[in-house]
Amino acid sequence: MKFINLFVLLVFVNIFTSCKKEQSVLEPQPEHDVAETIYLGSYNFNLYALDAANGAEKWAAVTGGRILSSPTVANGVVYVGSTDKKLHAFDAATGAKKWEFAANGDIHSSPMVTSELVYFGSRDGRLYAVNMDVGTKKWEFPTGEPISSSPMVVNGVVYIENDAKKLYAIDAATGMKKWEFAMGWTDMGLSVSPTFANGLVYTGDLEKFVAIDAATGIQKWEALIGFGITSSPTVAGGVVYAMAGNQKLYALDAATGTKKWEFTTFYGASSPTVRNGIVYFSSREVGQLYAVDAVTGLKKWDFPLSKNTVSSPTVTGDVVYASEFSPYTYALDANTGAIKWISVMGFAGVVSSACVVMKSGKVYHSGISGAQD
Repeated sequence: MKFINLFVLLVFVNIFTSCKKEQSVLEPQPEHDVAETIYLGSYNFNLYALDAANGAEKWAAVTGGRILSSPTVANGVVYVGSTDKKLHAFDAATGAKKWEFAANGDIHSSPMVTSELVYFGSRDGRLYAVNMDVGTKKWEFPTGEPISSSPMVVNGVVYIENDAKKLYAIDAATGMKKWEFAMGWTDMGLSVSPTFANGLVYTGDLEKFVAIDAATGIQKWEALIGFGITSSPTVAGGVVYAMAGNQKLYALDAATGTKKWEFTTFYGASSPTVRNGIVYFSSREVGQLYAVDAVTGLKKWDFPLSKNTVSSPTVTGDVVYASEFSPYTYALDANTGAIKWISVMGFAGVVSSACVVMKSGKVYHSGISGAQD
């Protein structure tokens, strides 16, 4: 990988691909905590570890396929899925392979890690639970249709949605189904990962946005926003943020579904990420990263990215990390959008969102993985 400074001319590569979802919480960082390492998957089969201070490459580890989802880190191990139909575990410090687990389909789902298990979905239609230390299977649950979304684990329950728009609640320890909820409008090309807050699970289809009781699977409310939602929602401060098919970002009251504001963007925006009162998201059609006031919906700043950018930004403290489907990854000032550094990863083509590990060990994800913090 090469590293360039701000004086180098940027060349944007306009190629399209897709990526799938996570949950947002407005939570302050520990005092004096700083970002240490950024982990990114790429279209060139590689998982990269970058120095968060300057974007320099620490290491690169190869998988047998494209990485279309975001990695996650737990206890010094990076977990990531690939189109080689395997979940890979690498040493977070060195990139050395620890183990791999073979599913029966491509893995577009970002893994979710608990104290003992790693959960992920596969295009073979199954939700898997794998031992985090050695990669042996604990259980699997068949949903009957491909899974591209990412699981979410809350209070001993795994929530996962398949491409046929069925949401499942699965016992995290046993793999037994607790309930399922079917959307009214299915679209096998749309993947939305569920988000949890205050006892409710939020998701949607191309017709509506819904809030579902996490314990019972009963719908609490629905909002008929323009052409439903097209990316995974994010919840922060009692507000749920969702991108709709009418090219608008909506802010809805998380308890009632009442609209607070809307922001017009362009086709194909990413899942939003919320931090310190600002909503960050990218728009594919014009290649733009937006920062919008979470309370008013007014734009604070924007930054030009390559067209066809669909990965979601990751925010830690006063830095936004954003990648595009080109070799470029950016670190931007979260308040102004000013460039801090630019990293170039060969011919990478990044479609996954960054996983950032702080010096304290705290892990930050974007708005697309099942757990943003």
